[in-house]
Amino acid sequence: MKPMSVLKTSTRRPLTVRHVAVAGLAGLLIHLPAFATDLVYAPINPAFGGSPLNGSHLLATAQAQNPYRAPTNSSLQNFNNSLQQAILNRLSNLTLATLFGTGSKLLPGIYDTAAYTITVVDNAGVLTITTTEKKTGAVVSFEVSASSIDFAGP
Repeated sequence: MKPMSVLKTSTRRPLTVRHVAVAGLAGLLIHLPAFATDLVYAPINPAFGGSPLNGSHLLATAQAQNPYRAPTNSSLQNFNNSLQQAILNRLSNLTLATLFGTGSKLLPGIYDTAAYTITVVDNAGVLTITTTEKKTGAVVSFEVSASSIDFAGP
């Protein structure tokens, strides 16, 4: 049998003043009362009750993040659009001249074409003109004062 070995002594460093101070401070902090307040929601956006002074900042931020840029038309594109509108206006005038005759008066009634049914109704000096597309059944209506157009009343 072998003799018992000698007990080894600990090689730990002794506690220093610094260790004791940190431990003491931690103990004090644990026992101090905590001071806190309730969390209160304060809206930022003026649309939801926030300060109106935030509006311009929020709008500027949103516009800076918006990648959409409106398309710009060249002068050639603007000319082309004007030309198309002039041609459509001319076609519209020719169609009205064909339906009602040149210099004729617009009379209340129903006018039937291949694609549309146009109803003209006189309501005490106000003309209600309703156009119905036969293919889809879509209806568009507008009113015009009878004094502003050449109108032959009943």
